[in-house]
Amino acid sequence: MKRFRVATRAGNACTQGLSLAVQRRFLNSSIRPARLSKLFLPSGTISQSENEIETTTDLLLRAGYIRKSSAGIFSLLPLAMFVQQKITDIIHHNMQIIGGSEIVLPALLSPEAWKITGRWNNTELYKLKDSSKSDFLLAPTHEEEITSLVSHEISSFRQLPLRLYQIGKKYRDEKRPRGGMLRGREFFMMDLYTFDASQAAALKSYREVQEAYANIFDTIGIEYVVTDADAGSIGGDLSHEYHYVTSVGEDSLVRCNSCSYAANAEVALSYPSEEHKYDPDNVAVKYGITSDGTLLVMYHPTDRVINDNLIKREIPEYDLENRDPVETFKLNSDPMIQNMIRIFDERVPEQCSLPDLPVTVNIGNITTLKFPCVQVDLKTHPNEQCPKCEKGILNETRAVEVGHTFYLGTKYSDPLRFSFVDESNERSIVEMGCFGIGVSRLLSVIAEVTRDEHGLRWPAAVCPYEAVIVPKPNSKEVEDASIKLLEELHGHSCEVVIDDRVGKSFGWKLGDAKFLGFPINIVIGNKFLKSKKVDIEVRRTGKHIEADIEEAALIISEILKYERKQKWTTH
Repeated sequence: MKRFRVATRAGNACTQGLSLAVQRRFLNSSIRPARLSKLFLPSGTISQSENEIETTTDLLLRAGYIRKSSAGIFSLLPLAMFVQQKITDIIHHNMQIIGGSEIVLPALLSPEAWKITGRWNNTELYKLKDSSKSDFLLAPTHEEEITSLVSHEISSFRQLPLRLYQIGKKYRDEKRPRGGMLRGREFFMMDLYTFDASQAAALKSYREVQEAYANIFDTIGIEYVVTDADAGSIGGDLSHEYHYVTSVGEDSLVRCNSCSYAANAEVALSYPSEEHKYDPDNVAVKYGITSDGTLLVMYHPTDRVINDNLIKREIPEYDLENRDPVETFKLNSDPMIQNMIRIFDERVPEQCSLPDLPVTVNIGNITTLKFPCVQVDLKTHPNEQCPKCEKGILNETRAVEVGHTFYLGTKYSDPLRFSFVDESNERSIVEMGCFGIGVSRLLSVIAEVTRDEHGLRWPAAVCPYEAVIVPKPNSKEVEDASIKLLEELHGHSCEVVIDDRVGKSFGWKLGDAKFLGFPINIVIGNKFLKSKKVDIEVRRTGKHIEADIEEAALIISEILKYERKQKWTTH
């Protein structure tokens, strides 16, 4: 089999036979070989498992994008790195638009700040000791570290706002890593931290970051859903999640079929369906207590369960750790001077029989609230109504979270004593926000939602290469035509690679071109030798176009311009 020409000087092996202009372009960019033979690509070395459903992780392994090191830990090989680099380029661009400065924080952290914020006891931390028996942890996130860092540098309102971000590895001691890179023990993340002088300024920063997130996900080109979310272990008063809808997702989303309402099921609201009538005699009660000792009495239908996240949203002082709130309330002091809040779920009828209270409270110390506060369960209670438009019907779907935004307020700056001198010459606590995007998770879930029965299919914005040329071997004419087309496509700013790998048949390469998922596959074979025509396949649609070799570069460049604008839908 005839090989493509290879330079005698190793430094030029990737670009031998290309014009100086094209070689210069390779040298001045993130270098990607123009030939697959110069790339570490162990595609086809792992056999497909028989009688098993092939996961996306399996596809990425078979295609030579990744290799598994251990449970929840993967090596990224060159093609996966090219995808990840494009994702990070999109993120860098949009972070810089909103004034973000890139930094690198250590992965090995001291526990002092984590003990102050109360997160040192988190069960998912990788903890270790050095040779002096001092404690350290591998960073799962960096709120404590960034707050401690910036608090030593910022002293005046004139130094605010400040926006710092990084893209790097994080570590989480997942007890059961699953979904390949969807939930691993080591992963790449972008995390952005904002610092502002007031709540109004912090919320302005939050909205600007949301706009940047919209630009990032719009550029990637895959349909996504933004939902209200629970702040979880990060904390804060305002939180949104960014999801790709897919059946392999761990999250449940509740969405309206009539308006834009969407929420994680953990914090979703709903109104009862019109046909469902609740029995006024079937009312249950749950008790809770706040950090200041106020008793919470939560009434709900007997066939529903109180959603503590919704209560916490309305009453941030709600103490979720207290296991016996009534006894705590009785022990605190005289119940006659203590406060009580009665909370009625929307489904509890106005006229109903309520369970007897286990305590006595002065009627003047009782506050009554009414709002939806039970868990949304569309399997047992279908057709519930949207809380936003009050017309649409709610549906539930599975999804993977790929981004999260948090308005933190002073959750970290207060305990870590991060203050500054404000415009009134008074000391104020800095307002913060934190924002994350799962970079390695994005790589995996993009592959998941775009794959088809032939293999991977990458959107043009994040593909390793935009096109691959598969030439028929053992033909000098085909070889010269392939290099000429490659140069012409580079002249049209297209990212193209030639598949000149040895030891693989022409037919195998045709199948692998589909499997690897490049947006455009270009075949220069028998049709070219007979009539100077090439076959162009658009991977997203499966459409085939036959073109004269002299017109092929222009046609392909126009196809790629179109593909770069396409939006992929998810199911």
